[in-house]
Amino acid sequence: MGLFPAPALPSTKFVPAYELAINGTDVPTSLKSSLMSISFESGINTADRVEVVVANPGLEWLQSHINGLGFLPFPTNVRIGPIQTPNFTGTGPFDMGNTLSLSIGYADQTMLTSVFEGDITGLEANLPSDEMPTLTIVAHNRLYRLAQGSYGRGFGPLPDALIAAILSAENLLLPMIDPAVATASTAIAVVNVIFNGTGRKQKAQTDLELLREIARAYDADFWVEGSTLYLSRFLKEYTPSVTLTCGESLLEFSPKISTVGNVFGVGVKFTLREIPLSFMVTVSWNLDTQSLAINVIPGASAAYLKSLVGPIVSVINRPISSPADIINSALFITRKLRDMINNRLTAKVAAVGDPALVANSLVQFNGIGPDFSGNYRIMNAHHLIDANGYRTNFKCRKEILP
Repeated sequence: MGLFPAPALPSTKFVPAYELAINGTDVPTSLKSSLMSISFESGINTADRVEVVVANPGLEWLQSHINGLGFLPFPTNVRIGPIQTPNFTGTGPFDMGNTLSLSIGYADQTMLTSVFEGDITGLEANLPSDEMPTLTIVAHNRLYRLAQGSYGRGFGPLPDALIAAILSAENLLLPMIDPAVATASTAIAVVNVIFNGTGRKQKAQTDLELLREIARAYDADFWVEGSTLYLSRFLKEYTPSVTLTCGESLLEFSPKISTVGNVFGVGVKFTLREIPLSFMVTVSWNLDTQSLAINVIPGASAAYLKSLVGPIVSVINRPISSPADIINSALFITRKLRDMINNRLTAKVAAVGDPALVANSLVQFNGIGPDFSGNYRIMNAHHLIDANGYRTNFKCRKEILP
């Protein structure tokens, strides 16, 4: 039973609707009539995923060959002497690599919301002895392409923004880079070449791992929409797109906050290689005044930091040999502080299905008190349409430092 009463709204508003297409064509009526559930998952810095579960009585959906599984059905494509017979395998709706798109919403809406476009990447057949056999079609958005294969190479003096663009193009995606990331990466690349004579390297990593490394360096996020890859620090929602109210569209709300192990800042000890000198830089957040404080003290005084700014996370000995190290360290401190402060208050939520509730979007909660009401950033979301209707479950955090 939900934490809050069920929404007292007209039932027609909650009749779910969907549009499912493969290779740009709506799925046939026979497949629609067999459909049992559709789930859609979105997350930050990870590939979105769709699962379509269809009833498979008589194993009808397994009677045709599925291309892309790595084998051919016997005796198709048999060579007889110097003449090869034609390949009669054809193409089917569940072939690996087929494009799958999904739009979801409600029957009373004139237009459904497009939430997913990607490729079919897997199948799962379930043949139980005492239940209806099913077939699950799995698709990922095109970010999954970056996870295929690992490589070792150097990019010389190229800035990280250009490297991200190269990774996009190699995986048949259009790059869309935040100007803030492009500017910062260009400055760091110039300094790296001047003082270090080298640039970023891909060290037996997948393209996805390298892109994640670049994004973390600039405290940025990345995602794919259709065939466009976005790498951004500031291009995101700052105004809530959805408002959830207790007793209405908000079904369950489970916030979590604890002061055990709480920290108020990040402290980094720097060492200058040329001279025997170290110092500690701390960046802390005052929860009462909602203000930022920066302190620089000699390294020998680091033991007294807790009495000055409260509990902090210390990172020991980041050597400084060039201005690039200073820039990278500043970005590192910012990222660590944001992660700790923004993850202080998190929540698990269940709501009436809404296609606007996706990862990285901003949602507003009303009617749950002054401490827990307000704006939260969605970290991951799961949408499910089945015989019970349309429901969205997601995890979010109260974002203090955007």
